[in-house]
Amino acid sequence: MMYPRLKLARNLLTADGVIFISIDDNELFNLKKLCDEIFGEENFIGQYNWHKSETPPNLSKKIKKNLEYILVYERNKSSLKYTGLTKISKSDNGLLNQTNTEKELIFPKNSVFTKLPNGVIKKGYYGTENYKIILENDVEVKNGVFIDEFKLKSKFKWSQNKLIEEIENGTKISIKTNTLSPSYEKQYYDPEVPSNLINKSVNVETTENAGRNLKKMFNNIKVFDYPKPISLIYYLANFLNLNSNDIILDFFSGSATTAHATMQLNSEDNGNRKFIMVQLFELTDEKSEAYKAGYKNICEIGKERIRRAGDKILEESDNKDLDIGFKVFKLDSSNLEKWDPDYNNLEQTLLTNKENIKPDRTELDLIYEIMIKYGIDLTLPIEKLNNIYSIGYGALLICLDDNITKEIANEIIELKSDNITRVVFKESGFKSDADKTNIKETLRINNINEFITI
Repeated sequence: MMYPRLKLARNLLTADGVIFISIDDNELFNLKKLCDEIFGEENFIGQYNWHKSETPPNLSKKIKKNLEYILVYERNKSSLKYTGLTKISKSDNGLLNQTNTEKELIFPKNSVFTKLPNGVIKKGYYGTENYKIILENDVEVKNGVFIDEFKLKSKFKWSQNKLIEEIENGTKISIKTNTLSPSYEKQYYDPEVPSNLINKSVNVETTENAGRNLKKMFNNIKVFDYPKPISLIYYLANFLNLNSNDIILDFFSGSATTAHATMQLNSEDNGNRKFIMVQLFELTDEKSEAYKAGYKNICEIGKERIRRAGDKILEESDNKDLDIGFKVFKLDSSNLEKWDPDYNNLEQTLLTNKENIKPDRTELDLIYEIMIKYGIDLTLPIEKLNNIYSIGYGALLICLDDNITKEIANEIIELKSDNITRVVFKESGFKSDADKTNIKETLRINNINEFITI
């Protein structure tokens, strides 16, 4: 089951794409071998360990399993730095380091803050038993600031250029005691590289938290066992500083946590990320609360979760134009009958296949199949204008009517956009061969060269 999906996943990844694969320890070793073969060992980033459960089942007599593992591969391993949490609280960081060589730093006037009393500090030896600090000129303190330029010699981490750069960027330099040991408080911290342990310390919840939140969303009905928390997907997505137009694909969407997290991300940074959720048609247990509530399969749970989550996010968002829409597709056979002639009675076969669209299919079914076959984005808007379907504001026009005459060509010319090159008709839809020929020629004269019949 995994091999073909992973193979497909690699082909779908962009050149700078990343895949996160969640697995328990039963198949972790096998999955790693598969991924090394498909993505290449050289593209393996690492293994994250998610603290999945606070209350793991007591089934094992040997070990309680409260971890799940996440393997990460890039399509092409890059130098991209992953971003975890960003420090919010300010903290003191000493400027001294025992392993550094001694150097002198000149501190500009009015750039160093202190709690020392007003007065003049004489040059000389200061510091501690571990760190010797030499003040090389007298300096005056007034109202919590060193008002003179002064020079210190010790085992500093920074160079003179680094000191000046940090001061100019708003880093606060302090000397709080009479040892004259300087420290700094950064006003802004770069996000830290994420640890390989993912738990509540990085604001990621457990599956128990996720279950309670999902149950609350569905009016206290337990619709899904062991859902993943939104905070996990949100945290992983932020590793990459995702472009606001990226596509996030989940092959095993379950309760559609990934869709929920994607909409939440868009709400917070006004992004336009798209999600694709893939889920097999898996029936719910007839004894389950989900089944009794009307959700006969997992796909129905996912769809309803996206609807409810989208409504709630939009309600709470400042961006009332946030796109929370989505389309649902079910994998099926082609909408067109397969050509399977009876060579012993070819005339009857031709008559039977005159109408080659399956009788149980709608026009929209066929329109989406046409879009797929021509590589057109399925999220583009579809508008019906009289008897013509306009896809993407006129980028593609489709007419599935019967008894079409040459007058249709003028309607199409009025609707076409500047970049349109393709119009699609039913082969059996023309009133006559003459009408078909006239339509094709009229469109060609008006720079519509792709005249397609199905």
